[in-house]
Amino acid sequence: MKHIIQGVRVLKGRLAQGLLIGAILVAVSLLPSTALVVYTAYYLLVPRYASVAEFDRLGFNLRLEFYRPNEEVLDSGRYLTVINGGSYRRFMLEGWDWAHRARTSLYRIDDNRFAVLSPLGYDYVLTLKPVGFAPVVSDSGAQWQYLGAFDFVFPVGAKPRLEFFDNRSPECIPMGRGDPATWTGKPRPQARRATCPSPPPNLGE
Repeated sequence: MKHIIQGVRVLKGRLAQGLLIGAILVAVSLLPSTALVVYTAYYLLVPRYASVAEFDRLGFNLRLEFYRPNEEVLDSGRYLTVINGGSYRRFMLEGWDWAHRARTSLYRIDDNRFAVLSPLGYDYVLTLKPVGFAPVVSDSGAQWQYLGAFDFVFPVGAKPRLEFFDNRSPECIPMGRGDPATWTGKPRPQARRATCPSPPPNLGE
């Protein structure tokens, strides 16, 4: 009887040890796929850079986010979120290479409409009530009020930051190496340049 009890204990011990080893092997086998899932979630869900422009007096805020672009699904990685009261609406802005062409300018058209001029000539009208987003059509923008722009700032000895700079930042819309003659039919042609200088680090202070 004693041998039987001892045998049962040995069997239980080996079974527990086997289960532990099996659990370790399963965990190790899952590590690559788990890491891949975590990386993919980070890649898709976490912006590389983000900044919020607060317009409390006008009754809304804007959040610009830069994600890794995905050319296969025509995702530029540029997203603008409108925060209006308790509602949130998110829109993708066209235009590749936000790492070198980040500057996104904002203008007030009237109390309900605002212009968002993205690099390379991707220009939009934002409507607050109801919230809507559409390309600019046939408007020179001559009467618009410049509110400022999102852009990268490069502090000495620190990582770049995406920030919103008010109208103390000079108006400038980066257009790349395209023919300047084609800019004349777009809003605010006088502010369009091939490239725009980066704001100084202390401008927003």
